Amino acid sequence: MEKESIRSHLLKDIKVSTIYSGIKKTQNKEDDLLLIEFEKKSAIAGVFTQSLTSSASVNKCKKNLTKQKEPIVRAILVNSGNANAFTGKQGEETVLKISKYLSVKLNCSINQIYTASTGVIGEQLDPDLIIKSIKSMSPYKSPDWIKAATAIKTTDTFTKVSKRVCKIDDSEIEIVGIAKGSGMIAPNMSTMLGFIFTNANISSDTLQKLVLSSSEISFNSITVDSDTSTSDTVLLAATKTAKHKQINSFNDARLIEFKKNLFSLMLELAKLIIRDGEGATKFITIKVTGAKSKKSAKIIAFSIANSPLVKTAIAGEDANWGRIIMAIGKSGQSANRDKIKIYIGDEKVTQNGMVYENYSELRATEHLKQDNISLEIDVGVGKASSTVYTCDLTHKYININANYRS
Repeated sequence: MEKESIRSHLLKDIKVSTIYSGIKKTQNKEDDLLLIEFEKKSAIAGVFTQSLTSSASVNKCKKNLTKQKEPIVRAILVNSGNANAFTGKQGEETVLKISKYLSVKLNCSINQIYTASTGVIGEQLDPDLIIKSIKSMSPYKSPDWIKAATAIKTTDTFTKVSKRVCKIDDSEIEIVGIAKGSGMIAPNMSTMLGFIFTNANISSDTLQKLVLSSSEISFNSITVDSDTSTSDTVLLAATKTAKHKQINSFNDARLIEFKKNLFSLMLELAKLIIRDGEGATKFITIKVTGAKSKKSAKIIAFSIANSPLVKTAIAGEDANWGRIIMAIGKSGQSANRDKIKIYIGDEKVTQNGMVYENYSELRATEHLKQDNISLEIDVGVGKASSTVYTCDLTHKYININANYRS
């Protein structure tokens, strides 16, 4: 029943269409094109990759947000199988041609059309193929969020969908999120696409602050392989159909419950990406405490999370805690060697600049045999903390990526 409620019972004022266009070369012809259509007053906000080789779609979405005083969205079009990145002016013209077609179809400004592409880098995307497919698409009677999430997958092994229901004033607020991601995952953003939808009546400026703050603790706190994609996009859209008075401030007290639900939904989607990390067998939570600042704590946590030596040790269930010490040291951040405390699960590993006298490698190894691994590190120089999420690194990761285009 839970999947069915996500599938079609939420946000019925949004139109969802999917189709197999042939962009993604799969034997089962799984849908690879998603079209989301909105009512005219729907607000939008977004965060994107910080890659210097960002895709044509990312660049156009950024321009859309800056060209509108109050950004509005009429459609989001997503394709999988082709990233339309490093495709030069032809790639930009592809996005413009597709956007222009949709803007005419929906009788709206071209700046109200948002696109996203994910897949192979450096291959031209055929706009005529996409437009032809759009002409054959028709919305489901009710939004099918499972099909929407399926259509944006690449190497993902499962669909990633989440929902929340809360209240603003006396109005019931619905939030639905879909995401894709499995490899090329590192923050700012990660190699992923995420789309979150709500019926809340919230201004675009406030939506922007919401997506920025919640991304920091979710999509920008995960890593699979330390590689930042060209295509990372997270869009937050609000249909504004809820019957409460519009919220125009991030600090409005009426947003408290909504914030909690949005933050938890985005964190759930981010964690699903890590659980689906290419070749992953372990979900790893790394919490760094005792740092000089939150930023410093996060850098240290990512230094550990992105270390191939740490990740392969965990894959092999080898309690080689020296690799964690190494990763702390290479981070370039302040840490007091003689106050560093490392915990593998509940097992205390270090104290006073050396191995803890009651440390049991056997107990630490037992923890590493579990599917969910916890590492906690106190670096002993302050009071700030940060938590990031990652997975182990196995030989299957090599197999997946060595054969990605085959």
